[in-house]
Amino acid sequence: MVFYRPCIVFAQEKNSEFIHKFYATNSQEKLRLLAELDYSRIQDVYPFVKDTLDVLKKEVYKDSESNKNQLKFLIEKFEAKKELSEKHPDKAIYLLENALRHSVTDADDSLSCLSLMKEVFISTKNVSRAFEIHHLLENNWHKKSETADINFGARKSHLFHLLGMNKEAVLELRKEFNSRPNKTDTLSIINFHNDIGVFYNQENQADSAEANLLRAKKYLSLHNSPKEKESFFNFYNGLVDGNLALSYFNQGKIREAIPLLKNDIYYSNQTKNYLSAFNANHLLLKSYIQLKNTELATLYVDSIETLLDTHLKDLNLKAKFLKTLADYYMLMTNYKMASITFENYYHLNDSLLKSEAELTMLNQGLAYNINQREMAYQEQDKRMKEAQLEEAREKNFRVSVLAGLLILLIIIFFLSINNRRFKMREKQLSLKNEQIQNQNTQIEQTLKEKEALIKEIHHRVKNNLQIITSMLNLQVGRIDDEKTEQIFFEARQRINAIALTHQMLYQRSTISEVNLKEYVEGLVRQIEATLSATKIKIITHLNTGDETLTIDGAVPLGLIINELLTNSYKHAFPVNKEGIITVSLLSKEHSLLIKVSDNGIGLPEDFKASENRSLGMELILILIEQLDSKLIVENDNGSTFMFEINKHSSIERS
Repeated sequence: MVFYRPCIVFAQEKNSEFIHKFYATNSQEKLRLLAELDYSRIQDVYPFVKDTLDVLKKEVYKDSESNKNQLKFLIEKFEAKKELSEKHPDKAIYLLENALRHSVTDADDSLSCLSLMKEVFISTKNVSRAFEIHHLLENNWHKKSETADINFGARKSHLFHLLGMNKEAVLELRKEFNSRPNKTDTLSIINFHNDIGVFYNQENQADSAEANLLRAKKYLSLHNSPKEKESFFNFYNGLVDGNLALSYFNQGKIREAIPLLKNDIYYSNQTKNYLSAFNANHLLLKSYIQLKNTELATLYVDSIETLLDTHLKDLNLKAKFLKTLADYYMLMTNYKMASITFENYYHLNDSLLKSEAELTMLNQGLAYNINQREMAYQEQDKRMKEAQLEEAREKNFRVSVLAGLLILLIIIFFLSINNRRFKMREKQLSLKNEQIQNQNTQIEQTLKEKEALIKEIHHRVKNNLQIITSMLNLQVGRIDDEKTEQIFFEARQRINAIALTHQMLYQRSTISEVNLKEYVEGLVRQIEATLSATKIKIITHLNTGDETLTIDGAVPLGLIINELLTNSYKHAFPVNKEGIITVSLLSKEHSLLIKVSDNGIGLPEDFKASENRSLGMELILILIEQLDSKLIVENDNGSTFMFEINKHSSIERS
């Protein structure tokens, strides 16, 4: 059971005031007000502005002038928030990506889009994508104008929390708290201690959680809130009580937790925060089950069912409740209903786990990479501590020798006493060893099942990509236009390059990386087989050892080679379609050089890759930047494209 605090954001205007202001201003200001409106208020406001918004949209989109881009951006931003409020995150992402490509006019618009995208990915629990957007915001935040009011969104500590990395979340939150500009802001201090308490609760460190939550309550009692914000602070105080109650519950102090939970329920219902009310009611139900108070337990079963039926449609909450409801029926000695309820919980939970399996695996991979970096720092600290301990051992050596003689006499005395218990302890150790062996067997079986699941995912991804390729082939057969057919051909080539990566991952014994040499050779031959019959030869020089490539490096590398080969095939030999294309890989000490060259007509004298706006070249530049590399172009007896990959970032040695 985890309680979570809402962000402290005070609404600047009530809905009626917003609507009055909306109709009192001009068209551009109307769209700006809608774009800046918090998505949680859109459902209340939208019915009153819908007709006017439809008229404004027609006026903006019927005119293709570039000066309308700012208005189009405001419309797309509002509609993305509307889709998010209606729980259509896929549509919201589509609108935001479209706005980033076509409508943004400055850095402020881009940052605003990215901030909202991060919020959408968090709502879908896609934490890996949220991390990507977070890093983009961090790297570009300096471009924000001083007058722009853009919400940065969830901090890195919260993203760690969503990944279940609560120890890292605590460390990151302390860094964020210490770097804040206003170190005397009471609300920041309250939020800090409450969040720390939440993280410690999830790590089952109830005593540390209790200490921080008590500090949060202390600062709340000292804070003088304005009268218009009194209801919010009452709710927030109740929420802190709920978090504190969870720490008491985890320590077995159930009777101390109950009044705090009732306070949380009261203020949550007052402010219509039904999720918080559910959490508090659910923990109260568990408390009364622990106390075997059937009458009060029944009361809170009814309260939770009412919340789920009328206000909360979340299947995860329902699954959590079903598990506790089975315990309730066991308390009531209604074993039939307990069995039915637990079976319903099992099926619902199994369905939820299956639907989130791939996303969970991605998040676990991200958590593993972050843990690896953290473990490196921990190893360094460990070595320093060991050096200090060694120094202390040398200083205490003489004392230890004298103490050792005394201890030896004591040990001899106790050995004579413990000799009688030896057989009994030997039997216990034998039993424990057997238990450990059984646990090891179970762990090995679990690892094999997980490995099989990952291979199955790669297999299914490859099959799905092949289905898409087949659909493109069917469509190509119905296309008469040569340019359109070429677009479909290039799309098919890119999909095949990605599919090859997944095929090699599930066919090899290792499920996280592919052999670099085999992968590039297979990719080149696959591309060669799809090209129409010509006298163009594709030669490979793969001077590499046993380097392997992770999927994060294989996919962009394969797409880059595909684009470069296709470009050479299309443009290097326009007259007689006769020539040689060479793909070379050269392993260096710390990097790998990839080169695609041809002996064709070469590039135009004024050719610059960064200024070429073709889709293929844009894709190449984006992917090379993703690999933290730089494209080098040479134009001598044909054309040559080359770039280097850092082995430590994209390639692993087997």
